[in-house]
Amino acid sequence: MMQTLLAGFRDGPLPWVADQLQLLTPEVRDVLPVSLLTHEAGCARVLARYLKIHAADISQIEQRRARISMWSQWYFANLLPAWMIVSLSHNWQLPIRPDQLFIGLQQQGLPGQLYFQGDAQTFTPDVDLPLARFTTLIEQHLRPVCQALAALSAMKPGIYWGNAAVRLHWGIEQAALLKADTTDGLALLNARTLPDGATNPLFQPLRSEHPDNPDSALFRRQCCLRYRLADHAMCSSCPLLLVEKRRRRDN
Repeated sequence: MMQTLLAGFRDGPLPWVADQLQLLTPEVRDVLPVSLLTHEAGCARVLARYLKIHAADISQIEQRRARISMWSQWYFANLLPAWMIVSLSHNWQLPIRPDQLFIGLQQQGLPGQLYFQGDAQTFTPDVDLPLARFTTLIEQHLRPVCQALAALSAMKPGIYWGNAAVRLHWGIEQAALLKADTTDGLALLNARTLPDGATNPLFQPLRSEHPDNPDSALFRRQCCLRYRLADHAMCSSCPLLLVEKRRRRDN
């Protein structure tokens, strides 16, 4: 059933979704359980090749943090947009618990193909509980992964929540291309608190340069530290660029 659902994307405006998450079969080799990313030692194991390749940066704390943040961006980009698109467009919840997911690594140690075990579950939207479809994603996946990556990089987890939220935001935008009802997705990113009353760490990851202009450029609320890496250009949505724009405007 789930394979049929994913295959259906090939004939639409988002054909890449069909292969973004694949079923784990006995033929799949050289993958690691995503559950490793839920604790610091496991993160160190999964990122070992990547960090070794960039050993020159890893010896410097700020560059090490930027490298780990960059790895997380690849990971969240491979996982979250497709998951969000399927959820909003079909009301199907793909497996998202870390124990249901497996990851292959590219030669440079960056995240590669993601695989899942189990089957998708149907979801019935509730206008009174718009965040209900995201509970497992947030509490069983993003929270432990963000905390473990934060421990590995000796930072607060906010940067990783921000990286995840930006990818969810893009997934919501892409779901809109399918004429999906994006109400729940937008509610997730605009809610200051979660259903249990806790602060929502995914709240508004992007802010407009000119809030009164709907076409104004968007900038990240939380810097991803990419600018600290010599082999990466500063991203166009870097909040430091917004700060500089405002400084020049005010002078």
